[in-house]
Amino acid sequence: MPLPDAKAKLQTISGVGPKVADCALLYGLHRTECFPMDVWMKRAVSLLPRLSPANFSENAGIAQQYLFHYVRMHPELFK
Repeated sequence: MPLPDAKAKLQTISGVGPKVADCALLYGLHRTECFPMDVWMKRAVSLLPRLSPANFSENAGIAQQYLFHYVRMHPELFK
């Protein structure tokens, strides 16, 4: 299923928004082009002003996992 259709279909479930849909697609269905965005990822992206999830194309979800781990291990970056 095309990614926009899959996201839309998941979001028809009560309580599922864009982030949860991206998480389900990335972690459950290995759709590595998904980039779940939460407060930690917004912080991570703020550290890389010239980059966006689109820069990582089909590997955005893999990059997201590394970025998420890094910012969670280094909260001092955001003080």
